[in-house]
Amino acid sequence: MIEIGKKGNEKMGNQLNPANFYKKGSAVLIALVLAFILLIVISSIFTISSYRIQNTIFESQNLKALELAEAGVNCVMTELAQNYSFQTHKLDTALNWQTPQNNSSTLESKSDFNFSIKSSTAGTYSGTLGKGEFKVRCGLIPYKDDPRTLNIDERFCFFRLQALGKVENTIKCVDAIVQRRFPGREFLMYDGDLLSIVFGEPGEKNVNTFSVGRLYGHKGIEIGQIMLKGHSSTDKGSTQEIRNMDLVSAGDGGIYVYSDTNFSFRDDPKKTVVFPKNFDFPLSGTYSSSDAEKNGELPTQISKAPLPSIPESMKKYVRGKPEGATSIPPKPIPFDDYKKQAQNGGIYFPSGDVDYPVPQGWGATKVKATIIDFGNNIHKVSNAPNPNSGVIFSEDNLVIKGNPPKDMKIVSMKNVFVSGDFNQAGNPSEKAEKYGFPQNYSKNALLDNDYNDKTRKILLDDAKSTGFRRHKAVTVISKERLVYDYRSPIDCFENELYPFMKYRLAASLKDENSAKQNILLINGTGNITSNAADEAEVKNRVIASFFGNFPLGDTTEEAALAQKVSDVFKQTSGNFQDSDLEKISQDIWNSFRNKYESKKLDENFGVYKLLDGLRKELGYQQGDSSKLKTDADDDYLFFPEMTTNGMFISCAKRNSTFYAGPDYFKQFDEIGNSDSCKDAGVGISHSKIDGIVHRMFGSEIRYSTTPVQRFTDTIYAPPTRRKIYDETLPSLGLDQNNPSGTGDVSVFVILSWKDYRVSQETYDSF
Repeated sequence: MIEIGKKGNEKMGNQLNPANFYKKGSAVLIALVLAFILLIVISSIFTISSYRIQNTIFESQNLKALELAEAGVNCVMTELAQNYSFQTHKLDTALNWQTPQNNSSTLESKSDFNFSIKSSTAGTYSGTLGKGEFKVRCGLIPYKDDPRTLNIDERFCFFRLQALGKVENTIKCVDAIVQRRFPGREFLMYDGDLLSIVFGEPGEKNVNTFSVGRLYGHKGIEIGQIMLKGHSSTDKGSTQEIRNMDLVSAGDGGIYVYSDTNFSFRDDPKKTVVFPKNFDFPLSGTYSSSDAEKNGELPTQISKAPLPSIPESMKKYVRGKPEGATSIPPKPIPFDDYKKQAQNGGIYFPSGDVDYPVPQGWGATKVKATIIDFGNNIHKVSNAPNPNSGVIFSEDNLVIKGNPPKDMKIVSMKNVFVSGDFNQAGNPSEKAEKYGFPQNYSKNALLDNDYNDKTRKILLDDAKSTGFRRHKAVTVISKERLVYDYRSPIDCFENELYPFMKYRLAASLKDENSAKQNILLINGTGNITSNAADEAEVKNRVIASFFGNFPLGDTTEEAALAQKVSDVFKQTSGNFQDSDLEKISQDIWNSFRNKYESKKLDENFGVYKLLDGLRKELGYQQGDSSKLKTDADDDYLFFPEMTTNGMFISCAKRNSTFYAGPDYFKQFDEIGNSDSCKDAGVGISHSKIDGIVHRMFGSEIRYSTTPVQRFTDTIYAPPTRRKIYDETLPSLGLDQNNPSGTGDVSVFVILSWKDYRVSQETYDSF
């Protein structure tokens, strides 16, 4: 009992013990404290997570708004590419937005992407994309032209783009400066493939000059003296000179110099620097095939070798890929836009209407073409093309020559043949320019790189002239080949041959000395008094002396023309005034022009004899330029020169005989001065390599994007080249209010960029 009772008392004692009571209260308190701490931790975690979610949403909205602003920038960049004068507002010199400008969009809305451009007639450009929207302003930055950059007119170079992108309540702004680049105006020569500055023939001493501007070869540049023929050793020949350049650049390749080459640069054009040879071209190179070798492929010894080095002293001006050359890929040509412009106010040719002979190797003897003759100082064309929109477009081949009457684009979906002098007129109100632009040099055409100072001055301010302009802003674009066609001396050398012919006619009426003093000299009277006894003697002199030396090939017509001279002798008592002699000379020259097609293969035809006589008068001896007489400003005697002025763009991929390296076999898609032309009925080889100068002012761009048929002819005698940048070209045709009339191809690059948030009020008032 006692034991039982004891246990019971112990239980009761434990329950009533105060120490045990306090232990239980402490545990409850701790639990409450822990629960409170847990609540704080959970609350903190929830707050942090909520902040992170909100921040993620905020950043997501910011990113979406920024992307919409970027979309607006890209849209306006696209508009600029289609319309070089696109603007929404004027800018003041502080870059503040001023007067709204008229603009219209060329972009089409796409429902698949929830993309649309809101139509507007002036001011802010806007659109929607997905669940957001954007607004953009674009303006040309007022900027002065830098006189040091002869090739670029900075007044039209820089734009400010300000774009707002909005998603719900989030708005981002992109502020960018965009530069308009002028490939056609910046570069003397551009090639989307390999730019080969290797012209000429073995054994010749002539010098080809590439001057003023830039050279760019997208896959590399090769420069050097002719040393090979078909990749076999030969006598060294023609050399190349690079003069007064501001940049020579190979975008994705190297610059290969096969022989020491003279350079000079714009900073000091009178200082000649020698670029030493940096690569030996392999005579036994390895190619993927023999056909590839003949089509311009570089041997593996070059293509797989380290790119050649450039002297440290020249890296400022000469850049290959290792030196950080900028890559400028070919730009697509908007042929469809040109076609629309031609069909709406321009001139559109759906097909060619004549059979135009081409030399062997074209896969045909003739091609369908349209001949466009704008006329010149000597022969006028009453119905010369003059498109209102400034665009001439042909689905077929085009043949162009003469002097266009305005700034324009001439576009062909096939080949363009530049058949003789193009776009270089003389001012008929100036006596010195009576027969065309005066081609005078300090020494002569074979020794000088450019015209003398007096002659250059009449070109330099031509673009800003309010009166007569000697050349226009003309862009010539061919989807296939652009061919310099030397076949016809009448087209190439009309302004040289005509005054010489007139002088020889006057000499037959009296004597050479009187004819020189009165007819050849600019300040001469233009009159000649014949010392013939009567009309019969005049007629006989013209037939025997003039047509005897320069036969028309038609004795009946020669007699009829001689009779006209005799009739004037009778009417004037032998005192031929300038107007009398000019009328007779025009009749005779027109007969030569009309007879040319039927007599072009006859080496005794008068036009070829006139060309030989002109060279003899000038003291020309093949291979010896020192014998050529020094030019004089006071006469009408000019060396045979084909002059082409403009921006010439071809899209054809190179597909003719073209041996890479310092090799003679480079066709450059040119025709008209080879024996094969005679065999094909095109014309005779009328000029040796230094007997004709092709002087090209402007830019020559080869995009190398369109596949063309293989051109296989390998016999070609190239002329001496002078490729010189036209310093007036940067200003020609840059009319911001008339984009269709400009002669330009532009690209746009972003120079600077910043982005930031703006308010709803800013968006509403933008």
